[in-house]
Amino acid sequence: MVEPQQPSLLTRLRAGLAGERDAAYLEALRAAGRVAYDEILAADELREQLPSLWSVPTAAASQLLAAWNAFVLQKLGETFLDADYAARPGTAGYVPPVTFDQAAAWLAAVGEWVSRARQARANPEYDVAMHTMLPAPLPPWAEVVTCPPEHLTALQAAVTPVRDHVEVALHALVRTGVPPQFESAVNRLHQDNAAAVAAVEYAAGLRTVRYHPGLHELIERNLKRALELWFRVGQLAAMPSLLAGPRFDVWCMTDRATLPRWKRDQHARRAIAEMWRTDPNPAATLAIQAQVEAGLRTGDLWYHLPRYGDTCYYEPPFSSLYEVRRPVCIAGVSLRVQTQFAIRGGVNRGLVLGPFRPTGQVRYRPR
Repeated sequence: MVEPQQPSLLTRLRAGLAGERDAAYLEALRAAGRVAYDEILAADELREQLPSLWSVPTAAASQLLAAWNAFVLQKLGETFLDADYAARPGTAGYVPPVTFDQAAAWLAAVGEWVSRARQARANPEYDVAMHTMLPAPLPPWAEVVTCPPEHLTALQAAVTPVRDHVEVALHALVRTGVPPQFESAVNRLHQDNAAAVAAVEYAAGLRTVRYHPGLHELIERNLKRALELWFRVGQLAAMPSLLAGPRFDVWCMTDRATLPRWKRDQHARRAIAEMWRTDPNPAATLAIQAQVEAGLRTGDLWYHLPRYGDTCYYEPPFSSLYEVRRPVCIAGVSLRVQTQFAIRGGVNRGLVLGPFRPTGQVRYRPR
């Protein structure tokens, strides 16, 4: 019997020769994250007791949403580990670097969502939307030229439980009727669900006995797209208030002159999503931007325009470059006249002080 927690000496030797990484860290995350299943059960029980999802307290909706996110991330992380062990039992307890990175990205995020679900259960005034960007995106997919075959097995294993829970959530959303002002938004949710189902069914139809790299990539792309759609649909079905009003613009702090380029750059798109996902207090980050905008209106600040190079800082949120015209305090920093600065977001939020120099790069690559 495969025991990933206690690999033998031979297993360690095989893993070392194959360049695989010790999964002890992942297994600890998996064990701790299993409480996500308790949270999704509690959320399912709560959903059955609610007369309607359109009039529930914010805390109840927050619990449903946080439990859903924890469940999906835990399920994805577990299926990737189990699929790898099944495909390579001789190195169980070790995984390829790409599998390690991908599973770690999911499993490491479970604890925070479990915490949010429990905070919502404990505090009737809790609002998860005040603590993170919603709907939250899935953590980025690990970069690899061709994903291992067992990744497809793992993605397919995750599809059924995720799909089943989405169907339950959508049914609960409409069972008591939909307010007229939300009908179009709910129709789009059903459309996204249909698109996810179609992607999974198309991927299933592409499976062949013989391996073909083009088909492998196409199947992978469809399965990933389906899971991304369901992750988002599940959140909106849990907290239908998110369907009202404009969605949060992740590019709201980005330099307007270079914005079209960043939107076309897949690495930049992932970086900006990750910045907001990991930001422990998005409101504090947005408050810095508000201070800068106020300074622009009063003339205390203006845009710094280099003679050569871009007009933005080369890290998320790809902030404009600013210059101080009159002494001002931004983000708790006293700035003198002619000081150049940009805004840094995420966990390292704050100001980056100049002077700045061109990077010479036209595409974003993490440093």
